[in-house]
Amino acid sequence: MRRKKGVKNLFIHISLALVSMILAFPFLWMFTNSIKTKEEIWAVPPRVWPAVAQWDNYADALSDGTFLMYMWNSAYTAVIITVIILANSAMFAYALTNIRFRGKTLLISLIMVTYIMPATTTYVPSYVILSKIGLINTHLGYIISSCASIFNIFFLRTTFSQISPGIVEAARIDGAGHWKILWWVLAPMSKSAFVTLGLLSFLGCYNSYLWPSLLLRRKEKYLVSMGLQAFFSAEGAFGLKWGTIMAACCVIVFPLLLLFLFGQRWILNGITSDSAVKE
Repeated sequence: MRRKKGVKNLFIHISLALVSMILAFPFLWMFTNSIKTKEEIWAVPPRVWPAVAQWDNYADALSDGTFLMYMWNSAYTAVIITVIILANSAMFAYALTNIRFRGKTLLISLIMVTYIMPATTTYVPSYVILSKIGLINTHLGYIISSCASIFNIFFLRTTFSQISPGIVEAARIDGAGHWKILWWVLAPMSKSAFVTLGLLSFLGCYNSYLWPSLLLRRKEKYLVSMGLQAFFSAEGAFGLKWGTIMAACCVIVFPLLLLFLFGQRWILNGITSDSAVKE
């Protein structure tokens, strides 16, 4: 039995190691290409590591500050959108779980229908509305049009519904209103869920491309994904220097990897713990 268990564990560890290597390989390849010359990138057979590391590729990617501006645009808009999404999703989820009102079942069904619909179906009406109020080519228009998440509402609704009703009732007996119950009772008990949704929302907004590319046309308003696409499509230096392009990709990905590494414990807790709060 011990031998069978040892063989099984060995097989599991080898399988996990292989899967990890497959998942990590694109990031390793991107990094090694970021310090290669163009000739080394296109060499046959390909070389994993360059003969001489070309760290100047990073200096070229960041030399004029344009790419740092794109990263700042993505970062600050993503932070604002994430904070607003968490706030309105929490209030919406609280209303669906702890407040009785007519038509609540119908409202939940309508929300589910909107969740099933592809996000692209809202682009045309959203664009028309933002155009009429003069918010095209502005970060404010992008923020306003991105401040709702059906997934976050249902995730927090599930989390709140599994918290013991007795806790909410005890808070009401002590004189707490809806606002205090939400932010002083339910939110602290669901902090891992909030951190998880915050990280996922931030990553989604930071990497967003399709909707911002329709809304933002001026280069000084570009987000980082749009700036990277401009690197690919530009004529001249950036269109030919693949090492510089890969360096720019690494600059984009590195902060996100750090964010995930620091937040992975919260993500696991948010999925396995707060979504199953025991009474």
